Amino acid sequence: MKSEVTIGDNRMTMTRIFDAPRERVFAAWSQADALQRWSGCKDTTKMECTMDFRVGGGFTQRMNIKGVGEYTITGVYDEIIVPEKIAYHVDLGPATTWVTVQFIAQGSQTKLVLTQEGFPDQNLCKMVSQGTAEALDKLDEMLLAQVA
Repeated sequence: MKSEVTIGDNRMTMTRIFDAPRERVFAAWSQADALQRWSGCKDTTKMECTMDFRVGGGFTQRMNIKGVGEYTITGVYDEIIVPEKIAYHVDLGPATTWVTVQFIAQGSQTKLVLTQEGFPDQNLCKMVSQGTAEALDKLDEMLLAQVA
């Protein structure tokens, strides 16, 4: 399943079903080595991720994007409820946005609902939504490969 995306004023909501249990999907977001393997848009050629996964802890993602160069984002975790929810604020460079990721168990599958708000304009919102959708495609491939 591809991601369903809704873009409003300064907010983006993305929903996706993963064919993996909630604990595995949550782990892919909470462990640096896993996040490093799937995070970033499809043109990301290298990803370095460091994280201190606790409320008040932070993370840094440095990625090389083909045709763009190096891009770094940093964030701080505001709320963590294992394995249900991760909320954080992230500095994208031109703006700081607030992200909430919910992990909803649906039998052997997981419904992920990601809401990101605080975009200063529609262009940044659309660019981030495209990159996030591509990253979730990579996460889906990684989770499916773990089963095989």
